[in-house]
Amino acid sequence: MSSTPNRYQGLGRRRLYLVRHGHVNYFDATGHPLDPRSVPLSADGEAQVQALNRILQGVTFDRAFSSDYPRAIQTLDMVLAGRSDSCATDSTAALREIRAGRLSKMPLESYDTEVAEAYHWSQQPEAGFLRGERWDDFGARVLEWFGTLLADTSWQSAVIASHDAVNRVLISWLMSGDLSSLPFIEQDHACLNIVDVDQPNADGSVKAYLRLLNHTPYNPIKSGERSTVMERITQSMLSM
Repeated sequence: MSSTPNRYQGLGRRRLYLVRHGHVNYFDATGHPLDPRSVPLSADGEAQVQALNRILQGVTFDRAFSSDYPRAIQTLDMVLAGRSDSCATDSTAALREIRAGRLSKMPLESYDTEVAEAYHWSQQPEAGFLRGERWDDFGARVLEWFGTLLADTSWQSAVIASHDAVNRVLISWLMSGDLSSLPFIEQDHACLNIVDVDQPNADGSVKAYLRLLNHTPYNPIKSGERSTVMERITQSMLSM
């Protein structure tokens, strides 16, 4: 039997590995909130990222990016640790997590609607995340950077270590061209998402294919957890 050439090769399809940072502690032992801009990975977070490192050892990256927050930089460094190959790395403020307002200013009776349901407010672009950064400003910041990355044709495989809401913006936009899916894309600590993207169209849109979503190597079947990310945060706050 003669072989048939694969006419779908050479389409310029590239692969993105989107990673959320590992677990961190946002509160100290006394319940006092820590500055989210400077918290490092916890011991659990390091173990989670080490599991991620092991399953990615055979993957070659041309480019590697992270936000400039310590927990994201640490996650990227650990993902890339132990490799014989190397790639250019970069950290950027554009990939910082959406900025929350002062939780201490929010009344307890609003927690169920404003904290536990925080990501649903993204459907009202002028609303702020926990009364902080506006969703439309945040989405514009992340997608402006991402558009530049997609326009760069020098890479074939890239890893991005960032944050929960950043990944939600990117995946929702790639799948639907807007943020309509954002509230429903759970992103657990040290999770891995894989998306293949074609070359951008003239209008900046891109055809994308979701290969893997919210995979956590340390708990692949999500055993023992049915709460959302923001529901868990709300419960932690109410327990203090």
